[in-house]
Amino acid sequence: MNFLKKKSKRMLLVGVWVNRNWILGNWIKEVEARHPKHFKLWWVPTIYSGKRKFEKIIRFPLPRYDSYFFSYPTIFKHYLEKNPNRFENKSIILYPHNEPEMGTISDQVELLNKAFKTYFYCKADADNLISSGLHPEKVLVANCAIDIDCVNSKNEVRNRQTIVLASKFGPRKGVELLPPLIKMLPEWHFVIMGRGWEPFLKQEKIIDLPNLTYVKFNKENRAKFFSGAKIFLSLSNLEGGPVPLIESMSLGVIPVSTNTGFAPEFIKDGVNGYLLPINPDPKLIVAKIRSVDELSEKPEYAVSHLTWDRIAKFTFQDLVNITT
Repeated sequence: MNFLKKKSKRMLLVGVWVNRNWILGNWIKEVEARHPKHFKLWWVPTIYSGKRKFEKIIRFPLPRYDSYFFSYPTIFKHYLEKNPNRFENKSIILYPHNEPEMGTISDQVELLNKAFKTYFYCKADADNLISSGLHPEKVLVANCAIDIDCVNSKNEVRNRQTIVLASKFGPRKGVELLPPLIKMLPEWHFVIMGRGWEPFLKQEKIIDLPNLTYVKFNKENRAKFFSGAKIFLSLSNLEGGPVPLIESMSLGVIPVSTNTGFAPEFIKDGVNGYLLPINPDPKLIVAKIRSVDELSEKPEYAVSHLTWDRIAKFTFQDLVNITT
């Protein structure tokens, strides 16, 4: 530790500009805020997935630092190919969840073995890559963290029959399960927080149903609706998190979630919430929703340790490990 202070070793935290107000950008901002003398934010214009022509034409060089943190694996891959000696075994990679642009599992293993360490959102993804050849000493299951301003609103009273979903609309979110649920549970009020849902809600002719509310996801709505909801519902078939799951649990909202991402790491099925199979039958979901009063443990206990101080602490320690 004294060596680090004496030499003023620093790490460059590399994120994508368009993600600066999303979790991948927030992650590095929270780390930098806790150790500004040792960390520096640096924004690039793309994740370098190979989908945009300018990625091959325009160069976006990184300033030289002692070590690097890349908020997405393909960003690390791009800069590693340009200068292997500079980035190999000197970089930390954040791995949100498996995506097609990352290549095959064997491609990912080969890439991540050249990093100093990879921070995974969930144990399932880490175990999958370890079983395929990723060195265990290069793995940390970091999960994520709960914002310090994610607190219950004093103006809201929890409604025993309110269900909240929080996500961007997309095919992996299990959206096809939602219309039948809303119709099967007319006595429950559904709140969707996110973006991009309007065409789907109109197509399914549910946008004007009296038991459905659709709002944008922001900190104000997060506080309001997580404070007022009884259940947090996640229907996804692929996740690294989802982060709103742990945020809602921290505020006492009962999780009913598919068994994806880090959900099984925090949900004790039948104790503090319910785990659903991938692509569950709507009747099963309804049964679990109607059984939440039988649970015996408050959900907030399982996620109380997930702080940004924790994330910053082990990132700083890895900076020390890289540079000593």
